[in-house]
Amino acid sequence: MPSNWDRVIGQTRIKGILRSAVSGGRVAHAYLLWGNAGVGKDALAIEVARVLLCARGGDEACGTCSSCRKMDSLQHPNLHLIFPLPGSDAKKSAGDDDGQPDTEVVDEIRRQTAEKAKDPYFHIDIPKAKFIRIPSIRDIRKQSSMSGAEQGKRIFVIFDAEAMNDEAANSLLKVLEEPLEGVHFLLVTSRKDAMKQTILSRCQLLQCATLTDKEIAAALMERQRMSEQEAAMVARLANGSYTRAVELISSEITQFRTDVAPFLRSILGASQIKLMEEQEEYLTGNKRDRAEQLLAMILVWFRDAVMLREGGRHHLFNADQEEDLVRFTGRFGTKDLEACMDAAERALELLRRNVYLPLVMLSLIVQLRRILHAK
Repeated sequence: MPSNWDRVIGQTRIKGILRSAVSGGRVAHAYLLWGNAGVGKDALAIEVARVLLCARGGDEACGTCSSCRKMDSLQHPNLHLIFPLPGSDAKKSAGDDDGQPDTEVVDEIRRQTAEKAKDPYFHIDIPKAKFIRIPSIRDIRKQSSMSGAEQGKRIFVIFDAEAMNDEAANSLLKVLEEPLEGVHFLLVTSRKDAMKQTILSRCQLLQCATLTDKEIAAALMERQRMSEQEAAMVARLANGSYTRAVELISSEITQFRTDVAPFLRSILGASQIKLMEEQEEYLTGNKRDRAEQLLAMILVWFRDAVMLREGGRHHLFNADQEEDLVRFTGRFGTKDLEACMDAAERALELLRRNVYLPLVMLSLIVQLRRILHAK
């Protein structure tokens, strides 16, 4: 029978630690789940809450009790989700905003919470939200201090915990310093370095590992119904993040896939002056996010070119661009396309390490021109 923990991709070590804590009655008052974006920190927090609130007890949620059914929609009364909400900078610095979100924001919160319930890897991102507001933390203090056995366990999940300003963090610290029976905090962040040390010292820190290509590919095949070949390629480009992988297969990536052929025509055929004009957005360093998407698709393009050259046309990622690929391999098929793949992969790696964008792109262009124009 499937376990509720199966909703979390990979993270075997962390799941083992948490399950052992539950079964041994050693659940910490506060955990900080940290690691790169898209590796399952939110999903882990939700599953811990599901297990702790399950009426059956044990280290797995039963999935059938009233509590578990409420958790299916993230509407359990003892589950409290905290995340950044809209607010002015003045309110942020003052720390005394007691107003409630307006109707439009409330509706958006409900919509995104419903999405989160369906997909724990969905990131709640309320428009114009800048920080975790002080009223949210004050509500935590109120809810956590409520007494009475009938209240049961109370779970507070704080997404994007680094978004707390000083007032909010100090208010939370007071709660963490006075732990109450049956009250548990699950803080989630992709930026542990931005957290106050006093908060970190009150939490058990659990670092969530970057996902392996194999773990991502398996999840894509199961959850996105992708073929093994496509899933393996997307996983390779996802840099250890499942959410990044899902973004790569979204409709938004179509534009970047179709940009590759014009980009290659530009860098291989244009004069140096014309090349600088056509690729200005990348060579002036203004489009880092777009450059990363383009580099990922350049890597896929050369992989497809190699596959096509070797007779593997049935496994093309860019099957809809086969005509362009045929023309490309007809002209450059005898060149070292594997070296082009290596150059694109290296450029992508450098960009993700925050190397200066114009330097990365100019170096790649020089390498591709040298390889493909070699005699």
